[in-house]
Amino acid sequence: MTVKLSISVPDDVAAYLHSQGNASAAVVDAVRRVLPEARRSRQREAAQAYGEYLRRRSARQSADDRALMEESNDIALRDSQW
Repeated sequence: MTVKLSISVPDDVAAYLHSQGNASAAVVDAVRRVLPEARRSRQREAAQAYGEYLRRRSARQSADDRALMEESNDIALRDSQW
């Protein structure tokens, strides 16, 4: 699926895009080069927020989480043949 967009760009960028055979492809290539870094940045922010969340939890809450995971694993693996 594609979406048609209308954007304003500086003169030098417009000149470059006009010189390209396919301006849309040039824009897509440029944006896709930036996307991985934006994704990594979001992942870093989420990891930092999760780390902060974990640091604020009490020892009792952490122990309860571990017990819940163990019980869930036992239920999931019940009657499994390994």
